[in-house]
Amino acid sequence: MKAYNPLTKFFIYCIVTIILAAVSFFLRNILAAYFNNRSFFFFDIDFVKNTGAAFSLFQSHTDCLIVISVVILFAVVVYVIKHIKELAIPSVLLLSLFTSGVLGNLLERIIDGYVTDYIKLTFVDFPIFNLSDIFINIAVFLIICNILFKNEKQNV
Repeated sequence: MKAYNPLTKFFIYCIVTIILAAVSFFLRNILAAYFNNRSFFFFDIDFVKNTGAAFSLFQSHTDCLIVISVVILFAVVVYVIKHIKELAIPSVLLLSLFTSGVLGNLLERIIDGYVTDYIKLTFVDFPIFNLSDIFINIAVFLIICNILFKNEKQNV
């Protein structure tokens, strides 16, 4: 496996984060323009303004959610900078995925005052969500799996 220097890994983290956040941010505009109120195999595109967080918690507390998002972003970036030497590229990519999700939702909250949710699953009763939410949930799930199933030799 190729070893990357810390600066290269941090550059990868930043570039992937920016690209994914931009994709998430601009996808809603593309979907709004061309696919609003359309049905696909197992989901619909249905736009909803969400002034809260996951599952519409903390409705109308946008300022508080902005502060929480900034604190989370700051903590993750500090963690990445502090541990970049030890982080493997898959971990860097997972942290980028998480950061981009938080950043995408944060940008929407700052610019619009709300987050636009638009993916509605048709096969189950579940809250509407967006691509940034998907990034966050996938990253958190895989980070937890990585922590739980990390294959390290234990010193006895």
